[in-house]
Amino acid sequence: LARVAEQAERFEDMVEFLAEVLEQKGAEVSADERNLLSVAFKNLISSKRTACRTIAAIEQNPKYSKFGDALAVYKTTIETGLQADCQRVIDIINSKVL
Repeated sequence: LARVAEQAERFEDMVEFLAEVLEQKGAEVSADERNLLSVAFKNLISSKRTACRTIAAIEQNPKYSKFGDALAVYKTTIETGLQADCQRVIDIINSKVL
């Protein structure tokens, strides 16, 4: 199912499916499973990082200065999700792989 989730660009689902595999196998995952895990984590994080950079660039544009507060709140929301995803990745690795 992790490969199907990858094809559908559902990286949160992909992480969940691979967390189940890690639960069963622990550190004994195959190279292919390890690669899938890396792809899932990378893509889960990268879209939120890109969103943060885009909003930061928009904040610099004087045309959008009247939306400064709303942009800051929105960026904070995305950053909070990004931090939660990073912590989730760390927790999965610490509890199931190491």
